[in-house]
Amino acid sequence: MLDKKITFIGGGNMAEGIIGGLVSNEVFKPKNITVFDILDERRKYLEATYGISSANTAVSVVKDADVVVIAVLPQDIVQASQHIKNELSEETIIISICAAVRIEKLENIFGSQHKIVRVMPNTMIEAKHGYSAVSLNEKTKDGDKEIIVTLLSGLGKVMFIDEKLINAFTAYSCAGPAYIMYFIAALIDSGVESGFSRKDSTSIALENLIASAVTLQKIGKHPYEITDRMNSPAGIGINASHVLNESGFHGIVMSAVKKALERTNELENKVF
Repeated sequence: MLDKKITFIGGGNMAEGIIGGLVSNEVFKPKNITVFDILDERRKYLEATYGISSANTAVSVVKDADVVVIAVLPQDIVQASQHIKNELSEETIIISICAAVRIEKLENIFGSQHKIVRVMPNTMIEAKHGYSAVSLNEKTKDGDKEIIVTLLSGLGKVMFIDEKLINAFTAYSCAGPAYIMYFIAALIDSGVESGFSRKDSTSIALENLIASAVTLQKIGKHPYEITDRMNSPAGIGINASHVLNESGFHGIVMSAVKKALERTNELENKVF
């Protein structure tokens, strides 16, 4: 458990997901977590649900914070920072989870003398699986990095990447579960069409999904090496694979990620 104080500026869904992960995994003591949100109702809800503290003004909660998480909409970050940027210590770690806001912009807002961390959080926080991506500015130190790892490890795994890959991470990893959900939904429907109840079809699909992921994780081989072993001559599997290849399944998935990345780049250029 970190003996630090953390403050959230913005209490939306992503902030709540992180707060919930920090509390349930005992990364921070609830009394050391504070949130400011412009909506009084939202502050009261987060305080009552997670046992944390809330504040009526942002200024009052950042002065003593070791970590400040900026969790507002990208278009609101300039306004949200106006009242707090002069209250922040140079030792405070400023973490932004605002999509499309680059470190350079964050340094322009808060000052390049500050420790700036850009994070794309794990979107599957409830499952505690998946990666959060982290990019750092030059002012962050090894000790700060350890704090960040401890903080984000309560949400899943942590990957430090060059900021130029943040948009790709957003399109590939953050949106990734959606691609997999579409595939699972189709697989479940195919099970129902084959005669299984939806409950049994779901159970089979999920167990196969987990088994496939664990197998790849353990043996470290390319997926096609596994399917090659499963597809016997003139067998069932190879006939099914034929349809997937004929429909361009592989290319469709790649095109979906490519399209998501194009949109991510568009949004970044549009916000600032």
